[in-house]
Amino acid sequence: MDDVIVRIGGAAGDGVQSAGLILTKTFSRNGLYVSTYNYYQSLIRGGQGWYQIRTSEEVVKNQGSGLDVLIALNEDALNRHTDENINEGGASPLSGIAIFDGVMITNYNKNSKVKYCPVPLRDIALKYDKNPLLKNTVALGATIASLGIGFDTFANVIREVFDKKGKIAELNVNAAKEGYDYFMDNYSVYKKVKTIKRKMYASTGGDAVGFGGINAGMQMYFAYPMTPASSVMQFFSTHAKKYNIFVKVTEDEISAINAAIGANYAGVRTMTGSSGGGFALMTEGVGLAAMTEVPLVVYEAQRPGPSTGLPTKTEQGDLNQVIGAGQGDFPRIVLAPGNITDAFNLTKEAFNLAYKYQLPVFIMSDLYLAEHVETLLNIDLDYIMDNGLMARDNEENYKRYEFTDSGISKRAVPGQKGLMHNEDSDEHDEYGNVVSDQVTDPKIRMLSVEKRMRKIKEYIKNMPPTRTYKIEEADYLIVQWGSTRGAVEEVIDKLRGEDIKIGAVEIDHIFPLNPDIKNYLKNKKKIIVVENNYSGQLNRLLKSEFLINTDFIGKYDGEAFYPDELKNSIEGKINEKYEKIKIRGE
Repeated sequence: MDDVIVRIGGAAGDGVQSAGLILTKTFSRNGLYVSTYNYYQSLIRGGQGWYQIRTSEEVVKNQGSGLDVLIALNEDALNRHTDENINEGGASPLSGIAIFDGVMITNYNKNSKVKYCPVPLRDIALKYDKNPLLKNTVALGATIASLGIGFDTFANVIREVFDKKGKIAELNVNAAKEGYDYFMDNYSVYKKVKTIKRKMYASTGGDAVGFGGINAGMQMYFAYPMTPASSVMQFFSTHAKKYNIFVKVTEDEISAINAAIGANYAGVRTMTGSSGGGFALMTEGVGLAAMTEVPLVVYEAQRPGPSTGLPTKTEQGDLNQVIGAGQGDFPRIVLAPGNITDAFNLTKEAFNLAYKYQLPVFIMSDLYLAEHVETLLNIDLDYIMDNGLMARDNEENYKRYEFTDSGISKRAVPGQKGLMHNEDSDEHDEYGNVVSDQVTDPKIRMLSVEKRMRKIKEYIKNMPPTRTYKIEEADYLIVQWGSTRGAVEEVIDKLRGEDIKIGAVEIDHIFPLNPDIKNYLKNKKKIIVVENNYSGQLNRLLKSEFLINTDFIGKYDGEAFYPDELKNSIEGKINEKYEKIKIRGE
């Protein structure tokens, strides 16, 4: 694949992310696929961060390994990303060109593999405005020139970004044009990028979840801010008026989940969300939704823990927490998008599942998936809303919690005529009457537990087939979940090109596990589970469910997988001695 990887490096407050988003939009508006990575620290000023964009006329599934173009906004960034010993989570050092301010940065460590292209960024910027961040626009102009991309589309993106700032938009366009011209006058095009006339849509994972919620008929969102779940709340807040969404920033996560339960009970499609630390406060509410059988959709965006952990880094460390949230036995469904298109589609599915089965449904994301930008593929706006089994007005002998074969009983909303019933967090009978003090308590308790758990059996019967990737004739099998999908698929493509028969099982319906997974696990030389955590939480779940032997590759430094580092790890596992794996009990 002929792709280009650009990285913008600088300190917090230097406008790294803003510059990255402008460049990402420019690539997308030129008909190119994109995938980005936002590396930042929990700082308002200082430190070191970077924004990486991978682009190509073909689909890109992750941020890639290595660098082609570096925009260094300070000396630290220039030295850091041209150092041959760089190891930013597995990224390779720059082997292309570096664009930087040659007036401001004069003392730097030179790497013979790098072509240095100094541009007087600050001097050009000061011709147009005193705002120091204008130099970033000049640098972006030079970058567009280095890739042989026409200026017009880039100029229109700048105008769109600065649309509400009057003259500032044109000042930025003019400054960018001078940076563009300076590069063309002094250097040659480094790598010509082929642009295509076609409409491409790109989104962050958080925006895709929000968009999916709106498409699913969601009307209310309750949450307390916490990175990286806040991106969903920001999306809803930004578009609240346009789509008639009521957004409430509650005083804490306990209030958020209880408000969401109340709204769903009243018949209003509502979602709540948080990250691991905030979700910990929600777990009592999860049990309340399960006992009262109120539909509930919860967005859970993972970051490294425990406690505050690494607020601006990524990890897949909350699977055990979500599967075990709330005390006692009760049914739940856990979905885990593998890419941003999935985030949109599974959010829509989550609402229908919650309402059909009257239980909590979790959408598990992570910081990498929530905050990076990726091209949307095959978005389908068609949606049939399923509100589940509803009672009719004045229904005789209405039993809210009727013991049905499916475990699903008719739901009523407040105000429906003739459907008076109790909703209680205590155990109850079919009518909702509390049974803790009744002589029949033990029997009713058993019947109620069994009734609720039958929903999961019903759901498993109707689960979609498990996703696979190039599974045909595979001797080796990768099992992954969530945001590792893009890196896993690229590694499989590369290994298949080297005549290694390998494929993947991609689990996005993660709990309960689909029984069809067992068929894909049979007679493999090696089963390798890839997760962005230390303990192998999905790996343990697979072992307990299917009684298999597996190898495990984990990453827990706070960064996402890079395809090259993952390929090396998988090749290491493949080259170890093996015996064909059989599922115990066969």
